[in-house]
Amino acid sequence: MHGRALPQPVKRGVADAVRRLYDERALLKWDSAARAFRFADVLQLTHPTPATDRPWQGALFAHALDRRYGRTTEPDAALTVLHARAELMARPAQQRRALFDDPERARATLHAAGMTWEAVAGWLQGPMDATVWEALIPSMGYMAKLRNLRNFDQAGVSDTVAADVAAELADPGRVARSRQLPMRFLSAYRAAPSLRWGHALEQALGHSLAAVPALSGRTLVLVDTSGSMQAGFAKDGSLARWDAAALFGLALARRCAHADVVSYSSVGGTRQGRAQPASLVFPQRRAEPVLAAVRRWREDGYFLGWGTDTVGAVREHYAGHDRVVILTDEQAHDGDVGRAVPGRVPLYTWNLAGYRYGHAPSGTPYRHTFGGLTDAAFRMIPLLEAGRDADWPF
Repeated sequence: MHGRALPQPVKRGVADAVRRLYDERALLKWDSAARAFRFADVLQLTHPTPATDRPWQGALFAHALDRRYGRTTEPDAALTVLHARAELMARPAQQRRALFDDPERARATLHAAGMTWEAVAGWLQGPMDATVWEALIPSMGYMAKLRNLRNFDQAGVSDTVAADVAAELADPGRVARSRQLPMRFLSAYRAAPSLRWGHALEQALGHSLAAVPALSGRTLVLVDTSGSMQAGFAKDGSLARWDAAALFGLALARRCAHADVVSYSSVGGTRQGRAQPASLVFPQRRAEPVLAAVRRWREDGYFLGWGTDTVGAVREHYAGHDRVVILTDEQAHDGDVGRAVPGRVPLYTWNLAGYRYGHAPSGTPYRHTFGGLTDAAFRMIPLLEAGRDADWPF
């Protein structure tokens, strides 16, 4: 919209972020010729001054500009991480694995050089065994550890190190700072083959859902498990749309004073030679972990996989509830879903796919549709109801 002439408020805001975020490790991880937008491009757009508590940042900015324009200059002596990385990369390939003969030295060397697990995998030019992972784990970020639980198991990382990782994964402060979506914990739970991560991941998922509001009254939660909901939701293909929908539906139900959770599709499916119902009420169990409930949903046949009769599901299961929540891709074939709910009962639809045609009009005080799904999504329910009723904070 603005080209290179950013409005001054935007320019100041980006410059503040640069001072806060740009350091040597960020430069090594995120600034490369493979990126469409480089650190130097941001610097030239905003012209930030170095942070007063980061005396090395001016040298970092100068080096980022040199990198961008191919000027092969030695980094300033203050940039110790860049010097340590250059020294490590210069080590002959046949001598690199010998670094791990001394675990303490390897751990300190990799940390000093800002080596991520991806960088080590390329630098080592060989398998990542338990010794390598155990040297890397202390300097790995939260998400990196979460993504590599399977690799830790396959490499044979010790139970002592695994216990430290599990404790970090379950720490509520670390979960909050990581800003991971609940689907990431479900994906990790399914990917990790051993049982030593399960309890930690369940705890982490619970912490990540702390923002899900407590809802009074009775809530009907409808989870679309039609055929189109089998499409991929996670970029790595580990989760389908209906995985995410079931996870959020069950999590929301835990925060309701009373909730009925329903999996729905349409008439026409068969299972083991018998006609399959268009919808099924999922029986909730007191104190059952959410991840275990999602597994039971999958194993007990609640992913139905036929058409999308949303109106039929609402008419069958609505029984004076105070609100209706639908998790779907909106590929319904049965007209205005909003007509199946009394006009003054709130209807909340979360569209997981961005399908072009909605299944009901929205934008009125009792009809709301949202695109996408995040851990903050359900905060909208009490906010909208408070606004409708003119309660605090409105």
